[in-house]
Amino acid sequence: MKGASTIKSILHFLLVVLLLLLPCLAFAEEPMLRTTDPAPPSPPPTLGRKEEGRGVMEFKAGEIIVKFKEGIPQAGVQSLLLAEDISILDEMDNLGLRLLSVPQGRELEKAEELKRSPLVEYAEPNYVVQIADAITAGPDYSFRVLDVEPNDPLFLSQWNLPKIEAPAAWDITTGSDRVIIAFVDSGVDLTHPELKDRIWINTDEIAGNGVDDDGNGKIDDVHGWDWVNWDDEPLDDYGHGTFVASIAVAETNNGIQMAGVSWGAEVMPIKVFDERGDSYHWHIADGITYAADKGAKIINLSWWLRSGIDPQPVRIAVNYAYSKGALVVAAAGDSFDSSYLYPAALDHVVSVAATDRYDGHPDFSTYNDKVDVAAPGDDILGLYQDTYARLPSTRFAVPHVSGLAALVWSVNPYLTPDEVESIIESTAVDQVGDPAEDTPGRDDYFGYGRIDASAAVRATPHYLEVEPDDGLYFLVCDDSNSPSRKITNPNTNSSTWSATAIAPWLSISDPEGYTPSSVTVSIDEGGLPGYGLHTAPITVTSTMTNHVNNPKTIIATVNYSSQCWRNYLPLLFKNYGSY
Repeated sequence: MKGASTIKSILHFLLVVLLLLLPCLAFAEEPMLRTTDPAPPSPPPTLGRKEEGRGVMEFKAGEIIVKFKEGIPQAGVQSLLLAEDISILDEMDNLGLRLLSVPQGRELEKAEELKRSPLVEYAEPNYVVQIADAITAGPDYSFRVLDVEPNDPLFLSQWNLPKIEAPAAWDITTGSDRVIIAFVDSGVDLTHPELKDRIWINTDEIAGNGVDDDGNGKIDDVHGWDWVNWDDEPLDDYGHGTFVASIAVAETNNGIQMAGVSWGAEVMPIKVFDERGDSYHWHIADGITYAADKGAKIINLSWWLRSGIDPQPVRIAVNYAYSKGALVVAAAGDSFDSSYLYPAALDHVVSVAATDRYDGHPDFSTYNDKVDVAAPGDDILGLYQDTYARLPSTRFAVPHVSGLAALVWSVNPYLTPDEVESIIESTAVDQVGDPAEDTPGRDDYFGYGRIDASAAVRATPHYLEVEPDDGLYFLVCDDSNSPSRKITNPNTNSSTWSATAIAPWLSISDPEGYTPSSVTVSIDEGGLPGYGLHTAPITVTSTMTNHVNNPKTIIATVNYSSQCWRNYLPLLFKNYGSY
């Protein structure tokens, strides 16, 4: 028996050496073996099961996820897969992950075999992820007079918004459309009046031309992508994604239904959960990667794994998103114990616990040393199909933090994810709950405290941006009305800035509007010293206590003439002569 074991060890060693030497052999230039390019993922009726962590983990039959070690040549990977009778279904080059096809019923066996290979960093089944309960509709009533009061009929029943001081935060910014929140969820209702004007547009893609213009393997992904049906319509057939997105970014002050935390942020729909609320690690990791590559500043993960298993593909995707400058926000869980639930327990993820309308810790919210902040998560109002619903869960606390992050990034678009998280945590209200749970400083029930939107945006250094910032040009003539021009602040409200000029011929209005806000610059002909070219500075200043990139100077230039035709006619003949 000992001799047989020695021979087996020698043969295994020779196989490893052979695989490492293969780059020098004939396999070096062969393409990777794939069963399809790529495989349109769709939930199969057959699932595998594994006892792990806190219960039974289900996984997709016939699939495993593998990460090979860095520096392993393609030929070595090819040969290993051939030896194991395994083929490649899909790849995520940015993450170094491969989705492999294996015989059904042998997923765990094949994963264990690959783990033993010195070429493999890890291998695991393509585990199932379930969102949780389906959405159910119902009424909600609670009223209070507020600071900034939008005209949305359901606004006064949204106790959660005044609780986090959102109306006071809206005095500073209602959210810029330059900030994108990706919802890795069951899709979004793209035509709902509360969301349709907030849907992100992929400007690198031409709609409806049947061409993958941006070269990412997804044709016509103008409004995100659907991993379930592998198409360009990430529609919500479960209801969860729409509910979550509405909490963060519902169109506000439009007189329709409800208000969102950030009125202006854009929604990037990432549909990875099907009509049953099921998904897989592969879909989720790919969806997170897509969101990061497409410029999402915030990635909202309102779900968790049903077991305490550490999801390696999701971990790698989260780290990748963080490296690309995205803030990842996830639900701490509804276990009402101290267990770690993923992805909230991963590094570079803001873990969000729930609070009720009295700032208490509801009897479902998970508590542990991974919790970063708390936000309203009990009896939360959200959109559901053509009506609305109210539900309790840390899943619905998450979009409050995502929406707040969008407001913070609106005030200063140049912050890092760590800086945004630090602002949210440092301004959170501490010791609002039961003293036995909400102890001074960070604790496991509330993290650093319940979020305060007003305090967060006011603590953010205001980065003053205006458009245009390269000057204003006016043509003023005696025979026509004087023109006017606008200076626009795309990120914050009218209360946060001013524009002034000392030239007697420049007239500037007070700033107006939410986000964006603007001033109107006009020319007073009577103040001009005479015909000709005149210039004068306009000084744009932040009125916030905490600010950067301030003040800014914009040069106004006026060409004053007795008759406009003397200016336009030469240009007309010049253009005509060019034909």
